[in-house]
Amino acid sequence: MYNILKTCTIKNMIKKNTSTITFRIDEDLDEHLRKIAKEQQISLNILANQIFGNYLGLDVYMEKFGVMKMSKKVFKMFLDKTDVHELKLLALDAGSKEPKEFILFKWKEITSENVSMFMKIYCERCGYGHCDLEQSDNKVSMSIRHNFGKKGSVYIASFLTAVVSSTLNCDSNVIESDESVTISFSH
Repeated sequence: MYNILKTCTIKNMIKKNTSTITFRIDEDLDEHLRKIAKEQQISLNILANQIFGNYLGLDVYMEKFGVMKMSKKVFKMFLDKTDVHELKLLALDAGSKEPKEFILFKWKEITSENVSMFMKIYCERCGYGHCDLEQSDNKVSMSIRHNFGKKGSVYIASFLTAVVSSTLNCDSNVIESDESVTISFSH
């Protein structure tokens, strides 16, 4: 039996309310969760909060929206077999349609913060790369580091450019290298 006691945390100087819940899980899941927590050097409580947070914060929406997960190997094969021009067109088309619908579905409004969060989630949770996001009062900058080569940068840059254009109706500046993309826009 688990007794998960969530303690008060401060995030962005806002105190979060917590609660205590008790539930049962299979022994093999218990062992596996404890192993993961030990490997990540975090408490079982923190791991449980991360799992619940990811599920409720994103996975539920991804399931309802029909998001499909693909291995990095398969995505790399897709990139390798598609010419750059067609790849750019596919990314622009994909980035100009579904992201706006997903943002409205999850957050109910289009704001630069919600668009930025979508882009970060898209890159990190769907496996396209690791992100560094900086937001100020009127500018957003995001750098994405990936392992997909030049064509990966073309796809990611084109997709994110279309996301910004179709949701916020503004232009973006993009810098591409073989393994990274940096996009910035003012709002």
